[in-house]
Amino acid sequence: LHGKNVEDAAYCAFAERQNLVNFQKAATPFTANLDSEVTKWAYNVAITRSREVNGERYLAPMVDMFNHGADTEVEISYDGNGECYAMASYDIPAGSPLRVSYGDPTDSTPLFATYGFLDESATGTFCKLMHMLKEMEELGYSFADLLFSKENGDISPQVYDVVLYHVLKKSDQNLAQQFYQAVMNGDEATKGQFQEQYWQYTKEELQQHVDGLLGDLDQWSQTASGYDLQTHPRVPLILQHNAFVKDTFLKVKAKLDYM
Repeated sequence: LHGKNVEDAAYCAFAERQNLVNFQKAATPFTANLDSEVTKWAYNVAITRSREVNGERYLAPMVDMFNHGADTEVEISYDGNGECYAMASYDIPAGSPLRVSYGDPTDSTPLFATYGFLDESATGTFCKLMHMLKEMEELGYSFADLLFSKENGDISPQVYDVVLYHVLKKSDQNLAQQFYQAVMNGDEATKGQFQEQYWQYTKEELQQHVDGLLGDLDQWSQTASGYDLQTHPRVPLILQHNAFVKDTFLKVKAKLDYM
């Protein structure tokens, strides 16, 4: 991936790469005589067929047979002994699929980076404000809070908070601290005053981000289209993912330009 905006698929892919490196180091005593491709296969099996629970990963045979769905029929739980239970969420009609959630159903990109499929049923996508991760964390938000709607380009309120906080930190630390306290204290009135007073700066920062990422998406897709499919078989899926993100960002752009 190239461009001034760091796409969160690249962020996820980098994290997966680092996890693979750590896995290879830990497994060296057992895999010294194995081909590196076998080690990669073992890592992918362990990651894609396990579930994370309180920071630990569990292998649960048969559970990995459930497909992903934004609307799920099955809930997975574990008891104190690590035993896994798959329970129907409701009275499921015969012939219905049995699905669980592989991750946040509101953001397709982490699922794409980890499992290699595009969940087009996702209601939105992370707004890709990777250069504002520090502000996001300081305000107590997560990726799941900073969303653009796929349907109509709606922007979650937390996005406006993070962008304004970023703008204020660049220009006036005292104002940034006041806004931070308003967010932390749930002071909606003060937050509203800040948003109204500095709306034009927030809007311009968001427009710059959206326009920049749309340009990057075109560049990434053009580059990917030139790859040999024999060497890079996932190119069609990457292009599909980029188109999904682009369509959402175009709706956000239209909304911002109208405001």
